[in-house]
Amino acid sequence: MRIILGGAAAIVLGLACAGCGDSSVSGAKAAENAGPPAESVMAVGCPKTPKPDCVTVTADGKTWDVTGAKVDLARGVAVSVTGVAGAAGACGATIANAQVEYTGLQCRH
Repeated sequence: MRIILGGAAAIVLGLACAGCGDSSVSGAKAAENAGPPAESVMAVGCPKTPKPDCVTVTADGKTWDVTGAKVDLARGVAVSVTGVAGAAGACGATIANAQVEYTGLQCRH
């Protein structure tokens, strides 16, 4: 037995696989699964050590763990720490890829 498809059936079958093997479709799915871009963060304030091995900065009502930024506490000045919101660590919400700038504002401890 031989099956012959009409022209319309062949077109429908062709359209059903229009996206087969299209790398842009799989790339779009990968971007969709990657999640939202990381939130940029800037925290300006006086660094504190609430517990051993933790350095934090509180800005706009949120406390950020900036331990990884290697803030020089001996300077005694406020810092501006910029980066992206990272995962929570032992000292609180972290700022990943942190860059530190020291202000001239003295901190009281």
